[in-house]
Amino acid sequence: MMRNGFFALGGLCRHMGFGGGFFMMIGGLLLLGLVVYLIVVLTGNKSTNKPVNGGNSTQDIGSAMNILNERFARGEINEEEYARKKSELRK
Repeated sequence: MMRNGFFALGGLCRHMGFGGGFFMMIGGLLLLGLVVYLIVVLTGNKSTNKPVNGGNSTQDIGSAMNILNERFARGEINEEEYARKKSELRK
């Protein structure tokens, strides 16, 4: 019958070829994974490259002006739309 009481699973595992060390290793790996996960979640993603001033850095405006100039030069937008967008970018 159940000679081992609460430790019947341990006895069963030894008969199946598993030792107690196997289960301890799995538990340790799970604990290590949990710790790594918590560290990643708690530190957050600090590598975002958002400009401090709300996205209107001079580099952003310069590249937007270049695109606007190219679109006007290719004839994609007319002079009125070009002037309106240019004044919006300079605000």
